[in-house]
Amino acid sequence: MQKSLKPFPPKDAPGLVGALRSATADLHQAVERLPVMTRLTAAAADLADYRRYLSAMALVYGGLEPGLFAALTAGLSRQWVAALGVRPKYPALCADLEVNGLSVPAKVPMVVVTPADGTPGSLGTALGGLYVLEGATLGGRLIVRQLRRQLGGQLIGASFLDFHGDQAAAAWKGFSGALEGLAMAQFVVSEQSIVGARAVFGQVYRILAEVDMSPCEA
Repeated sequence: MQKSLKPFPPKDAPGLVGALRSATADLHQAVERLPVMTRLTAAAADLADYRRYLSAMALVYGGLEPGLFAALTAGLSRQWVAALGVRPKYPALCADLEVNGLSVPAKVPMVVVTPADGTPGSLGTALGGLYVLEGATLGGRLIVRQLRRQLGGQLIGASFLDFHGDQAAAAWKGFSGALEGLAMAQFVVSEQSIVGARAVFGQVYRILAEVDMSPCEA
């Protein structure tokens, strides 16, 4: 059985990060079980599997990042944004698509994550959504290592999966520490963040579940 690459924090993670992990565990596992993900993380993964994944993730990040970052910068000071250390990853995805000879989506519909009260783009929900994307970035470091072992020089354009490089663990530590600091300073309502995280996971699931897994040229 394929083992989980465990891209998210450990089960004993404290505070808000731990609450987000627990509240999204079922969705995280559901995403991992999707064919596009099991193929990507399998020992027999090939370039076609990687390219399917890139194309799908471009739809995920292209739709989600604009709204999440707009809410983040509107709701926090520059100092807090800097402490979180988050940067848009969609440009890295587009670069990887181009290097692999794949088309960059002409236009991706923006997805606005809303809390239970229907207020669009709240800071709490945005931070919950970014928790999902940053956790996936941490996991991307593990996936790209595996792909490099399997594909060697065939693997090109991995700037998205290897976004933080050797600093992936440090970047996650900085983000999660700042997230806990925001919670302690009462900038964040945990319930809204959980809604945001689950909504983003749901969007990831919907897009990845629609990936065409029929044979294609590598």
